[in-house]
Amino acid sequence: MTEASMSEPQPLTDLSDDAIDWQVLLHSGNASQADRERYQRWRGLSAEHLAAAEEAEALWGDLGHTQTAMQLPKAPHRRHWGSAIAASLLAAMLGYGGWQQAPALLADYHTSTGERRTITLEDGSKVTLNSASALSVNFSGERRTVSLKAGEALFEPAADPRPFVVDSGAEAVQGSDAVFSVRRQGSVNSVVVTRGEAQVGERRVTVSPDAQAQTAWQRGKLIFNGRPLREVIAELERYQHGRILISDSQVGALQVSGVFDLNDPHALLRTLEQRYALKVTYLPWLAVLY
Repeated sequence: MTEASMSEPQPLTDLSDDAIDWQVLLHSGNASQADRERYQRWRGLSAEHLAAAEEAEALWGDLGHTQTAMQLPKAPHRRHWGSAIAASLLAAMLGYGGWQQAPALLADYHTSTGERRTITLEDGSKVTLNSASALSVNFSGERRTVSLKAGEALFEPAADPRPFVVDSGAEAVQGSDAVFSVRRQGSVNSVVVTRGEAQVGERRVTVSPDAQAQTAWQRGKLIFNGRPLREVIAELERYQHGRILISDSQVGALQVSGVFDLNDPHALLRTLEQRYALKVTYLPWLAVLY
């Protein structure tokens, strides 16, 4: 982050992203005293800068990050990958662009792999679709129903006497007075409430302590705190074409923490190389991590 960027007016969304970037730098183990002083000056530029800084600091604190990045030993090289690489490469080629296109073809709104899109429904409700997601809308005089046919979406229902219901193939989610996300994974749904309270089937779901981290994708971020590398890679694959193959279970069990930019998914792999002493070999439609 340059001194120039500290003084130029920025949209609030940019300030939020910059504030998270500051936290990444300050907790990377590489921040100098000059960096810390620059951050304090950045915080004091305006009330908006201070608010963005305090939000990012709180988010980072909730994640429980330590002051320095965890350093883990380099995993041994594995030579017997031939069949695994061949199978992954074949799956990647056959599945290219095919994140199950049938839901998208039948949906009112959809996103491609790596795309995020915010739409405003006829009642004023806002929906942000995550990567490879599909949504249909069916409003009536008594009920506002949206069907999440694939992927994930964040819902911000507008004030309206009609119930706002998300149908995603499992338990319906009603959240007329809430802001919440729904992620469809086969026959299982994940619901995260960021404001208010939603009803999931017969259960009531309130705001999750890490709701902002779980929905950081809407701001173009992925946030992990002590997650196994295999889960991190599985999440990353949702946002890019091709496959990422992990050499063995030992590498897949490495614990990963950090904030990563969805607009540059390859940066996550570069960070893994630098921070965790791993290596990445790139092939057409395939990356091998070892």
